[in-house]
Amino acid sequence: MRRILIALLFTVFCAAAVTAADIKGKVIDETGEPLIEATVKLLAAKDSAFIKGVTTNVNGRFTISNVKSGKYILQCVYIGYANSDSNLTVGSSNLQLKDIVMRESSIMLKEAVVTAVKTEITVKEDTIEYNAGSYKTQPNAVMEDLLKKLPGVDVDSDGKITAGGKSVTKILVDGKEFFADDPKVASKNLPVDMIEKLQVIDRKSDLARLTGVDDGEEETVINLTVKKDMKNSYYGVVNAGYGTDDRYAGNFYINRLWNDNQFTFIGNFNNVNQLGFTDGGGQFMNFGGGNGITTSQSLGVNFNVGKSDETFRVGGNVDYSHTDRDTRTRRNRQYLFPDSTSFNESASSTRNKGHNIRGNFRIKWEKDTLTTFEFRPRFSLNYNRYLSGDSSLTLAGDANRSKVTRSLNSGSSKGTSYSAGGDIWFNRKSGSHPGRSFSLSLNYNLSNTTEDYDSYSFNRFFLLNDSIDLYDQYTDNHTWSNRVGLRATWTEPLGNIKNARFLIFSYNLNYRWNNADKLVYDHPVTYPEVGDPIIDYDNLVFNDSLSNRFRNDFFTQRIQIGFRQVRSTYNMEVGLTLTPSMSRSDDLINSERNIPTRWVWNLAPYMRYRHKFTKSRTLNVDYRGNTSEPSMQQLQPVADKSNPLRIVIGNPDLKPAFTHNIRIRFNDFNMEAQRSIMAMLNFSMRQNSIVSKTTFSPETGGQVTTYTNVNGNWSSSLFSMLSLPFRNKNWQFNANMHASYNQNIGFNNGLRNRSNSLNLRPSIAIAFRPEAWEFELRPYYGLQNTRNTLQSAVNRNVQDYGGSFYAVWYAPFGLVINSDLTFSTTSGYSAGYDQKQWMWNASISYLFLKGREATVMLRGYDLLQQRKNISRSVTANYIDDSSYNSLTRYFMLSFSYRFNTFGKGSKNSNRGEFGGPGGFGGPGHGGGRPGGGGGRPPRR
Repeated sequence: MRRILIALLFTVFCAAAVTAADIKGKVIDETGEPLIEATVKLLAAKDSAFIKGVTTNVNGRFTISNVKSGKYILQCVYIGYANSDSNLTVGSSNLQLKDIVMRESSIMLKEAVVTAVKTEITVKEDTIEYNAGSYKTQPNAVMEDLLKKLPGVDVDSDGKITAGGKSVTKILVDGKEFFADDPKVASKNLPVDMIEKLQVIDRKSDLARLTGVDDGEEETVINLTVKKDMKNSYYGVVNAGYGTDDRYAGNFYINRLWNDNQFTFIGNFNNVNQLGFTDGGGQFMNFGGGNGITTSQSLGVNFNVGKSDETFRVGGNVDYSHTDRDTRTRRNRQYLFPDSTSFNESASSTRNKGHNIRGNFRIKWEKDTLTTFEFRPRFSLNYNRYLSGDSSLTLAGDANRSKVTRSLNSGSSKGTSYSAGGDIWFNRKSGSHPGRSFSLSLNYNLSNTTEDYDSYSFNRFFLLNDSIDLYDQYTDNHTWSNRVGLRATWTEPLGNIKNARFLIFSYNLNYRWNNADKLVYDHPVTYPEVGDPIIDYDNLVFNDSLSNRFRNDFFTQRIQIGFRQVRSTYNMEVGLTLTPSMSRSDDLINSERNIPTRWVWNLAPYMRYRHKFTKSRTLNVDYRGNTSEPSMQQLQPVADKSNPLRIVIGNPDLKPAFTHNIRIRFNDFNMEAQRSIMAMLNFSMRQNSIVSKTTFSPETGGQVTTYTNVNGNWSSSLFSMLSLPFRNKNWQFNANMHASYNQNIGFNNGLRNRSNSLNLRPSIAIAFRPEAWEFELRPYYGLQNTRNTLQSAVNRNVQDYGGSFYAVWYAPFGLVINSDLTFSTTSGYSAGYDQKQWMWNASISYLFLKGREATVMLRGYDLLQQRKNISRSVTANYIDDSSYNSLTRYFMLSFSYRFNTFGKGSKNSNRGEFGGPGGFGGPGHGGGRPGGGGGRPPRR
């Protein structure tokens, strides 16, 4: 009887398991838009007792699993909408429901007040998510204005974006690439109004994510989620303004979104340093930095189209830009000698003009669920024109600061370049053996750059009988290269796939042919006994000692084997990488410069570990060892005398450098308290670091530099962030800390020096956001402490501190008044470089027309005219303080117009977006649905 009873119970249990089914469906509104986080309840038909419940995902879909056979009521609940009830009969098979349409509630309630606050910052695993609506910006603001308000995100004067101390390499829009690898296009052009959330993500490279095999390359990207009402619409903004001192700015942005497809047209023209695209002049030898004042024009188109199920998509971008940058720099450099001090004071002026056209394209085809192809072609064309002039004076560090050398230099160049190439990726998963996969990638790139350079140099040596050295040269530079690469990977499960254990094999090779011709010609110079030197401009004489014609070959391989374990609470991957590499260089002019074939073999471990305590609390620990080869310039054994005061000679005995990198990251997000905590620690130690070794001539101030290997270089950094609201939900508090401690080994006039540098930069932000107002205070403090072993007299403490105050008022009739005030001061710089400044910007705007699509704005920049730009660079060899020209006070009157065709059901979308109650990010900002936020219900 006991056995019979057990058999019967087992049969009943199996029957129940067999008859259990899944219910799947999608919840939408009347316009067809999915409703996110709608509550779906399964109730018993006989007494409406609660059985199970779920919420919908970002696509409005839900699944209720393991439902027994029977009759039920399916109830959908969403704030602002009438409940939806439907009867269901569940049998033995899964049930796929038709779309459930919910209608807005027409019931008028008596007076009710709901106080809600959105989570300002959410930190989960490798992602920091900011709610854009929590940070108010002025009308017509672009993404860069928003970035400058986000804790832990910095934007420098040239538009470079860093998050948590790491450079942002891409910006995505709803997960899709936007203008390839140029984040500046999005930050300078995308309007804030379209952004619902902004996510900072640390992730593996595109190829590693496709194949699942770690290639050691990581990137920090920003993903923008577009407000729901804009996902099937036209949207555009046109701005134009003119101001004092002939300042002008204009731009347009036109976007078409439909069914996950997108077309974007952008244009930008101004002379107020708003560079719409990254300047393409970096491949030229005489391309100058990013400071100064820039006039620019740019045009571009970005697209991403294809099937909604993502099986076939085509995307890419083509853009054109023209830049004209005028930079004037003043510099004071103090050389750190063990027994004396030397100073160099200089002033320079450069003018860079460039025209650039480039294109990047993507074709992705998922043939089936197991096979993926991807093709990424690219090209670029660039033209550059460069003018420069500088003067410098080298002084001995004695009591009188005696003159050593006076130098005058000028130069001009023009160059053209083109490049083309592409990547092909293939990935195949096994259908018969789950967990097994194979991938193959091929890439090819060619580039060609020509540049003509005319240079003039005059040097007077006061300690060598007041002698003069002068030269006037013409240089013909031509570099061209070809690169081909291949990568193959194989993933093999160990045992049962349920154990989630995998072996990973990878092989990577790259071969590059690099050719460089530098042909130098001198205009002969004669030095008469009386009078100034005479230059013969009618003749050119080939200078073989300064010329070269290099033919370089580089061949690198990467052989990797690893083990991966996946568990519900942790993921782990460990392995070894073998990296043999070959280099060779021949000089067709001077065989003494040849570097024979050189093979180097390196073995490097790697490890990734992620522990998931809860869904919102994680700990990541990553380790990787990397090898870096010395450059050809660092290996060349013959002196480069292109600048007679800055002679460089390579060292053919250099060893490759090896770097150990460790990163630890902890995230914790408490939904109930809306508190976010993130801490990230990085440590890097370098073996056989390649450093410069410079000796100085006390008579001429000239330098001879070579290279050597040293040990003892290491660096560490900490970034932490805390965000939480106060009990009064109108208040918000954020705090972050950047800290680093570095040790660098260098040489001062041939003697070894150890330089230790401590950097601390804490900052906090306190915001008060009542109805139609916003106030924000951000005090900060920065400390840079530098200590040297050779000469304690040059130890420095540099401090900078201050704060910013931001205020805005949104009047109900369309008026917006905006003001920001920043105070900053420094101490510890060289004489004349410390600063104390107040930076005050203000604007008044009026929004009008039916949906307040039009805006007139009067803006004042640097009202107190105290804008300055200084920077400090500290190495083991010198301390460099510099200042450069920048924009100062101007006023600009501008007009902007917005147009859109938002979702048909968004009756109040214009009110919520462009004014109305709260306007621009005030209460109701975010879409027009009840509760704002693009359709999400408010959190209570």
